[in-house]
Amino acid sequence: MDASAVIIALGLLIFSAYLFNGLFSYTRIPNVLLLLLAGILFGPVTGWVEPADFGQVGPIFTSITLVLILFESGTKLQLSEVARSMGSATLLTVFHFLVTAAVAGGIAYGLAHVPPIGAAFFGCIVGGTSSAIVIPIVNQLGMDARGGAILLLESALSDVLCLVTGLSLLSAMEEGVFHLGPVLLGILRSFLIALVAGIVLGLIWSVVIKWIRRMQTPLFSNLAMVLLLYGAVEKLGFNGGIAVLGFGITLGNAHLLGKTSMGKWFASQELLLGEREFFAELAFIIQTYFFVYVGIHMQFAGWTPYLTALLIVVLILVMRPFIVRMLVRGKMPLKDLDTMAFMAPKGLVPAILASLPLQRGLAQGKPIQDLTYAMIFISILVCTLLIAFVQRHPFSVAGLKRKAKEEESKEVKW
Repeated sequence: MDASAVIIALGLLIFSAYLFNGLFSYTRIPNVLLLLLAGILFGPVTGWVEPADFGQVGPIFTSITLVLILFESGTKLQLSEVARSMGSATLLTVFHFLVTAAVAGGIAYGLAHVPPIGAAFFGCIVGGTSSAIVIPIVNQLGMDARGGAILLLESALSDVLCLVTGLSLLSAMEEGVFHLGPVLLGILRSFLIALVAGIVLGLIWSVVIKWIRRMQTPLFSNLAMVLLLYGAVEKLGFNGGIAVLGFGITLGNAHLLGKTSMGKWFASQELLLGEREFFAELAFIIQTYFFVYVGIHMQFAGWTPYLTALLIVVLILVMRPFIVRMLVRGKMPLKDLDTMAFMAPKGLVPAILASLPLQRGLAQGKPIQDLTYAMIFISILVCTLLIAFVQRHPFSVAGLKRKAKEEESKEVKW
């Protein structure tokens, strides 16, 4: 494909994304699915674009997409909402991860005949929800602040779980030995150090940015700082996504310090509004290309991985509503509870980790990669269609209607 055709395609994709957003009010289908299908059309179906065409730019592009989505979402979260949602989000993350890892790993071992450690690796890398997929859907649906915060935090926390457990099990696949203690310590260390780094730098930057604004418009200086933070934290071996989310939440809530004696040092909320709008538009454009990019990378090696993935996704979505019913606390509409019950798409983290066993020459690498790509596609397809349905027709699942009615009369404190 020549350069002029690529430029035309990039322009058409942006117009298509705005069109899909307009159609959303009628179809309730998030544009994530439509852009993913466009990528499949451009890549696997027609062969117009090959994954190899992206070269080394592809992985960098996916990281930048994740950085922008997490930062932009973090700046919109209110600190009080984060505090109220963290308990439910943490429990939901852990229980959903354990259930999904057990179901996916068990089926990979029993039906796909993946060896035990390889099956455990597969189960763990698909055990979470994808922040790169969840956050744009939540934003487009316009969910209640509490429900949206829980899903955002769940997706960010589960990225840490999937990365640390996945990399630990990858080492076990190579060495034949697995130690649980270092894995748990690695999860805790990766989360806490990254979060502290993001919060501390967010406080420092909220002071610095106030002085930068007096000299020039600092829109791209924010972007530069976010990229530096993500890269530095990742380079040190911790989770850059959590650091960026913590940075965004801190920067978005730094104006609250205006009520203290240190208030004169920190940027006001009003000064951040223009920057939020800029990042929202930038994130919208980048994630448009990202979902098409994911579609281009889909692999269709046969029906078996997709049928196996469909079975796994169905079992997960049968159990997730009960987990939501049991663990989520707080007042929210039935429509949001239904959405939360079916929000389990896979995305960036499993796509990256699934390629590692094959790159390292492990025998089970090919079936793990095929099954993971099938899981990504099937989970996004099924989850977005179910969410589109419940947006129009909220219904009782796992007692969620009863829960919603109970919460109408009282707010449950976690």
